[in-house]
Amino acid sequence: MKFGNTLHMTKSGQTGTPPAALQEFEATREVLVLIAEVMLLLGTTKEVAREVARTGRLLIGEQRLLLACAPDDSALIASALLDPAWANQAARKALLQANAQLLLSSGVVATDGYGGPSLMRRWPLAQPQPVALARWLRELAAFATEIQAKRH
Repeated sequence: MKFGNTLHMTKSGQTGTPPAALQEFEATREVLVLIAEVMLLLGTTKEVAREVARTGRLLIGEQRLLLACAPDDSALIASALLDPAWANQAARKALLQANAQLLLSSGVVATDGYGGPSLMRRWPLAQPQPVALARWLRELAAFATEIQAKRH
């Protein structure tokens, strides 16, 4: 698996991070520690694990994921960002119309917002289970990759 982070190259060739106000992942300390632990289980370095816990942005394979906490910190919301060029408007509409089936069969909801189409899933945080959460993130990334492959 290949993982990424949000480090960017500056004009001078140095790496840096985007402004924190644009990148911060808001979560309790316990959730941030859980995310870092999950990233280590997925095979990242400690630096990448810390960056993902800080930003909530990660790559699994070629699939981009974003993490957010529910307002009451009861759940982690993961979004698999789909390539905006992946589908025309009719295909996006069909994906949205399949929401009931997606939700019932895989616990995934399709969205099509400002950032383009995505698949979202909810992970309850009542019982921290890092191994299961790592598997769950892999499954979401694989599901998103599979959906995009079927549209080409």
